[in-house]
Amino acid sequence: MRKLNSNQQALAKAIGVHVAIAVVLLISVSFSPDPFEPVSNSDAPVIQATFIDAQAIADKKRAEQAAAEKAQAEADARQRKAREAAAQERKRKEEQAARQAAEKKAADKKRREEAERQKQQELKRIAAQKEKERKQREAQEKADAERKAKEAREKAEQERILQEKAEAERAAQAQRRRKQVMSEVDRYRALITSKVQSFLYADDSFKGKECRLNIRLATSGYVTQVKRLGGDDALCRAAEAAVRRPDKLPMSDDPAVYEQIRDINITVRL
Repeated sequence: MRKLNSNQQALAKAIGVHVAIAVVLLISVSFSPDPFEPVSNSDAPVIQATFIDAQAIADKKRAEQAAAEKAQAEADARQRKAREAAAQERKRKEEQAARQAAEKKAADKKRREEAERQKQQELKRIAAQKEKERKQREAQEKADAERKAKEAREKAEQERILQEKAEAERAAQAQRRRKQVMSEVDRYRALITSKVQSFLYADDSFKGKECRLNIRLATSGYVTQVKRLGGDDALCRAAEAAVRRPDKLPMSDDPAVYEQIRDINITVRL
């Protein structure tokens, strides 16, 4: 049941009071004693007044009822307008909420799209940066490899040149050493030959003749073996005896020279 507001409650209370008064008056008129008893002229105005009061009450009642109905109609109109306004307000709020929701949804979508776009841009930037770094790294690695290869080639070339120089120097030293050794060998061959010929008994029959001998020597110059290689027999016998006469023959302290003269061939001539 709808609850009455304060204006409606006051109007209903006023109507109730007037209705109660009207009922009381009607009852007093209807139940007055001896209604058909003749009355004196002095009472006529009272009856007329009572009738007039009832009519007035009825008119007032109708007026009040009309006012109440008008007030009710106005109240109903106000309530209807209030409901319509409330409905419009709800509709407006719903539309506003729907619009705000749509705007929020659109804004969220736009934010997501913007976030996705920024994310893709960031991924592209990172990928481009990584690609750039990769190319730079590869270029640096290639440059380092080429530099190292060049340095290796230069180092190898330097080492080759140094080695060639060292080999050339060693060869030169070896050549000089060989020449020195051979010079010493020739010198000791001449010394040994001279020593043998100094111990050879001279004989006029040996003139114009020669004998080739092979002599093997110890490091001390001691003769370990003598062998005839060819020549005059008599001279060769005399030369073999001459080789064995001294305690030792000339010998170099240089191992390289010794290697060349420890097994030496000489030619004895007179």
